[in-house]
Amino acid sequence: MSLVEDLLIILSSYNGGYKLMRRRIAGYTDPTLSDKFDKTSESTLRVTLFRLKKRGLVDNQDAIWKITKKGVAHLADKTNFHNIYDSRRHAPKGMIVAFDIPEHHKRKRVWLRYELKNLGFEMLQKSIWFGPAPLPKEFIKTLSDLNLLEFIKFFEAKETDII
Repeated sequence: MSLVEDLLIILSSYNGGYKLMRRRIAGYTDPTLSDKFDKTSESTLRVTLFRLKKRGLVDNQDAIWKITKKGVAHLADKTNFHNIYDSRRHAPKGMIVAFDIPEHHKRKRVWLRYELKNLGFEMLQKSIWFGPAPLPKEFIKTLSDLNLLEFIKFFEAKETDII
């Protein structure tokens, strides 16, 4: 994965200033990213962020770096995990999806949140989502192929059950 995708992954779960982002990068728990960023100079990082901003993939307002919607779409297209399913935003909601995916599977966790939102789910907490049931079979198959099913629980619920 390139420096661009690595930065977009970090910014997808982090909004903060450059110095804080640099500290986060230095202590990042994924060893492959940590090694890559240890070898990345300050100027390379700054130029990469400038180019991402110029392309509209990230934004820097009030010294806070954020990934844009265009950046999220770019990241989803570049990862191997992206699948588009029919959006079912207006279907009746009846399922809770709860997950606890380890940090070393961060890209998969980011992908899962993106796909749940695409499927019409709404976030109750970062790892608890409420939305339409049943889930598409191809989505469940993708979860299985990515070895994520062991980290996910599915519950049946009605909107009136949620307070």
